[in-house]
Amino acid sequence: MKTTSFTLAAFGGLALGAAVPASAAINAPVPTANYITFNGNDWAWASPCPPSGQGDGGTCGDGSAIDFSYQSTQGWRLPTAAELAAGPSVADFGSPSAFACASAWFTSSYSHCDYGDAAGGAVFGAPGGSVWYAETWAIRGAVPEPASWALMLGGFGAIGGAMRSRRKASVSFS
Repeated sequence: MKTTSFTLAAFGGLALGAAVPASAAINAPVPTANYITFNGNDWAWASPCPPSGQGDGGTCGDGSAIDFSYQSTQGWRLPTAAELAAGPSVADFGSPSAFACASAWFTSSYSHCDYGDAAGGAVFGAPGGSVWYAETWAIRGAVPEPASWALMLGGFGAIGGAMRSRRKASVSFS
């Protein structure tokens, strides 16, 4: 794995023995070309290292942790084991020569993802993913498209109209 940049904050964290999340290289929403949608959720390949920058057997790259400070405001988080089990395979992200990678939006240290590591089963949180070089995937619930919102609002309007036009039963006592 190559490190594309080295930050002073990460170096300071290594000197103290802890991974320090440096802000991500790009603090903006992840472009649609850099994530996939699978089973109704968006999946981003967030880093070529475990979230803490550490794993069984060593430190990955410069040991920088993933930075979710901005991306969590966009709904991104680490997937649960159940979500990973039902989630995409590495092939769903694309082919070895062209695949969706979003590491620059989650870390300042990397702008690449290692397809071969993930293809070999090294995905953090998945069986076999506790190794120091495990790839990290992030997930968020898919945001409904404008057409879905329009359909939902139209349905609420139709229900409201039906309820409003319903005749009121008149009760008379003799």
